[in-house]
Amino acid sequence: MKKLIFLSLLLIPSNLLAQSADSLYIVTYTTGPAWDTGKPAHEQRYFKEHSANLGQWRKEGIIKLGARYGDKGMIVVAATTLAAAKVLIANEESVANNLFKADVQKFNVF
Repeated sequence: MKKLIFLSLLLIPSNLLAQSADSLYIVTYTTGPAWDTGKPAHEQRYFKEHSANLGQWRKEGIIKLGARYGDKGMIVVAATTLAAAKVLIANEESVANNLFKADVQKFNVF
């Protein structure tokens, strides 16, 4: 039995054993070059998609915390690596289409 368990562990990719989805990353959003200052947020192109994505990420447990402050927004997301968090955010339509600029950093709670 011990041999079977050991052999099973060998089949699991090492990156899955070493990484935790509980690593936290903070994303700070600012308006990007595609933001039209003559329109309110709900009329901006890609804003509805952005809101829908954030809602989906909340349902999936990816977003742990979010807030708006001043003219910025921020979310704290769970991801396995900084690179994975950056890919998640970069592929979101509002960032990919320059409605928002997003800065992603490791979030260390103390």
